[in-house]
Amino acid sequence: MTGESKRQIEHMLFVGFAFLLRYLSVAQAALCGLAAVAYGLFGSPLLNKAGVREDEIARGYSPGKLSYALAVLALILIFRDNMHITAGAWAAMALGDGASNLTGRAWGRRKLPWSKHKTWVGTATFFLVAWAGAFLLVVWTAVGRGIELPGTGTVVAVCAGASAFSALVESLPLRLDDNITSTAAAAIVLAVFL
Repeated sequence: MTGESKRQIEHMLFVGFAFLLRYLSVAQAALCGLAAVAYGLFGSPLLNKAGVREDEIARGYSPGKLSYALAVLALILIFRDNMHITAGAWAAMALGDGASNLTGRAWGRRKLPWSKHKTWVGTATFFLVAWAGAFLLVVWTAVGRGIELPGTGTVVAVCAGASAFSALVESLPLRLDDNITSTAAAAIVLAVFL
């Protein structure tokens, strides 16, 4: 397994902590978010050395891992009364981005016309995995926190829309970190329609 694959698996595994949003207070969730920032800066380079890119070694930290943690912390603080939005957007970013990278590198041959670094396979995988993860975590968190959701069909459609928008934004050749842009894209759709 390559270092980049290990990095993407780490990226995806940390969404497991989103299941705790059903139970944590805002303060507890924010403290966990701060711990994630510390992990992104200091813990991950020590525990997952293979998942650190060469330019990050010279820099002393991983901007991508830091932006991941900051995106989650921002979601927690912005959607403190709607943790199901935080959970869904987190799932879309973490699962979609990680899965798209793994499948795109393994099987992606046809590049997107607007981005030479992204593939159709990776983008389709992002959408499907993000959709499933966002739906699961939105429902799990909302039910646990007593938040009333619209009908199941609406939630499925909104999570699909959030995942599609997130996948599209992630595929664009932007200078901004995709952990932030894809998370924001998913969160906007979820917040507007749920």
